Parts: sequence; C-alpha cells; structure tokens
Amino acid sequence: MAERVPIREGTFQEGPDGGVLLANKCTSCGQLFFPKAKLCLACLHEDLDEAPLGRKGTLYSYTIAHMPSSFFPPPHAMGYVDLPEGLRVFAPLKIVDDKPFDVGMEMEVVIEKIWEFEGKELMGYVFKPV
Repeated sequence: MAERVPIREGTFQEGPDGGVLLANKCTSCGQLFFPKAKLCLACLHEDLDEAPLGRKGTLYSYTIAHMPSSFFPPPHAMGYVDLPEGLRVFAPLKIVDDKPFDVGMEMEVVIEKIWEFEGKELMGYVFKPV
C-alpha cells in the first residue's frame, strides 16, 4: 500500500465522520481564511485560531474539462462551493453519474486520493453532490 500524503499540510483532517476543511480565524476581527493565512489580511493581527469548516456547501459555479491534464483524466470537473461560514472554496468536483451538477445544489467535502506521484498517494479534498 502506498504512503498517503496530504497535498497541503493543515488544509484538512480526516475523522470518523469524514473529512473536514481547516481554516483559521483572526482572534481580533473574526475574519476567516481558507486556505490558512499566516496573519489576518483584514487587520494584520498575527493571532489566528484554527477553525474547522462545515462539511456541506452549495455549488456556486463549475466547469467540466474534456481535455486531459497532467494528473486528471477527462472528463474532470472543478468548481466553486459556497460554505455556510461565508467562504467560497475552489476545488475539484467528483463526477457522480446519477447526479449531474446544477448551480445551487448541495455539495459535501470528501477526502480522497487526488493522484499518485513517486509511489505516494497524494490526498486532497474534493466536493461531491449530496
């Protein structure tokens, strides 16, 4: 079995109920950042707390590519998902045959293998229709 490696440390965590994205929140003004920021881009405060995000969101926009890329075989989808915390996340979308994408549909984050590289499974977050 290949070693599982996160595509970016600190972006998500896996738990018994599934995956969750990890943002951070400024302790001074409350601004949220995903992916995490080193300091608050709104007030420049340097004290930020980790803030797990909700697992579900709403599809804002998407595209389906039919050309191959380095790591994604066609067709593959990418899109923006609005989270209840007020963040809009750009991410790969999981194509499910019986659930075509529709703007406004409910989506859920899952953690899965994005691709393999040098004998390692690169793990990342994708959104799939609920």
